[in-house]
Amino acid sequence: MDLFSNSEMPSLCLRDVERTLAFREAIHRVVKPGDVVLDAGAGSGILSFFAAEAGAKRVFAIEFDKALSDRLRQNVELNKLGAVVEVVCADVRSFKLPIAVDVVIAEMIDTWLLDELQIPALNALRASGTIAPTTRMIPNRYTAYATWGHVDFNCYGFQMPFPIHDWPNLGEGSGWHPLPFQALTEPVVVFDANFNDRVEQQFHKRVTVTPTRTGNANVIRLSGLAHLTDSFSLADTLAFNGNKLLPIAPVQLTAGRPVTFLMSGYRGGRGGIEQTLCREEKGTAD
Repeated sequence: MDLFSNSEMPSLCLRDVERTLAFREAIHRVVKPGDVVLDAGAGSGILSFFAAEAGAKRVFAIEFDKALSDRLRQNVELNKLGAVVEVVCADVRSFKLPIAVDVVIAEMIDTWLLDELQIPALNALRASGTIAPTTRMIPNRYTAYATWGHVDFNCYGFQMPFPIHDWPNLGEGSGWHPLPFQALTEPVVVFDANFNDRVEQQFHKRVTVTPTRTGNANVIRLSGLAHLTDSFSLADTLAFNGNKLLPIAPVQLTAGRPVTFLMSGYRGGRGGIEQTLCREEKGTAD
């Protein structure tokens, strides 16, 4: 068990002030005194602690990694929360409570829901009856956006088109090699996942964009908005939902001339995405 490798992302999330305080605010808005709460993929456990702080009667902190769950149990005792927070080392996809819960906190959010288990975990909890029709979800929805644009992938004298995790602190002057993104279109919604219902892991959608600038699009920027409550959303932060740059076969775009792409992908653990230019649907400006 590689403790430091497995704890890297929970550690970064814990230290990400914007992300963590946003979830604290959402939890205090949604959790009511006396609620039973499930924290799916608890990690450091801080969101479970916020639920206890908000007045939950019982919080089930489900964490698959044994080293993380062992540390979380120690921190539950350290903070004298043992009467409220119960740590369970289990795979949330096969975990079942004998009763439905009032609130599910599920922060297994990767950009576009591609690589983490947000969708399969919530679908499994819904199928088992742990999530009932009245269960309140944090987040309750995720909106995925795509923006076509151009990146000069010149790295140290070589052309290096490569999938880029474009976290907000990796720009000019940060010490990281800058790969600035030049947008050629406005962001367009590709899908909207509603966690209050079952979400299909596969998606297929035709997306029409009207370029705002003429240029050679060689990358798609994937971004998203996590709706923590109906009126409170969170975009990319230092350790949450960071934008991604996906290299594509170059496409010449002309300002004002609509282009339609077919986009398809798989969300939820080892996910992926493909895009195809639908040339027969390529329009011309009036």
